[in-house]
Amino acid sequence: MPRSLTNEQRIFLVKQWWISGKTRVVNEAFQAEFPDTKIPTRQTIYQLAKKFDETGSVEDAPRSGRPRTVRTEENMERVSETFLLHPQTSKKRASIDLGISRRSLGRLMQDLNLKLYKPRLLQALNEDDPDRRTEFCEWVLDSFEEDPTLLDRILWTDEAIFKVNGRVNSHNCVYWSDTNPHLVIEQELNVPQVVVWGGI
Repeated sequence: MPRSLTNEQRIFLVKQWWISGKTRVVNEAFQAEFPDTKIPTRQTIYQLAKKFDETGSVEDAPRSGRPRTVRTEENMERVSETFLLHPQTSKKRASIDLGISRRSLGRLMQDLNLKLYKPRLLQALNEDDPDRRTEFCEWVLDSFEEDPTLLDRILWTDEAIFKVNGRVNSHNCVYWSDTNPHLVIEQELNVPQVVVWGGI
């Protein structure tokens, strides 16, 4: 049934239907009373009369389903609480848990100033690593004083490491927050791995 009809027009249609019981007569009376409004179809008149007989009202029942907008205070609080308790939750997972589309969720997160931060990967150090590094640096400095050509005879290399325990991919690690948490992930040292390297 068209929602463009006002309650006044619907009541008029029902009254005319009671009087004549003929859609042609109803439409003629409707056109005379509301000349600027499109004449309703026969099906509309039947449905309106049936609705009044069954419910005693010509008004439409409230629409079910999701409201037109999800950017409500309640949803803002739900989204904020979700990422406050679980900041590493993916947007896809949060969308499913909250029952909000990913597009609408993105707008809510933008309203909350939630930004995506990725962790920096740092090599995890053993307890004696700082001392060993210091000793190596001191050895290089002492050796360079004795032989200034030392650095010219060093092979400079670069490498790509493939770890068998599944190296952390920072692209897949996310953290949603309104402030930068400066997240750091330490990686275990000396795990089985394959190294591909080249030197000049």
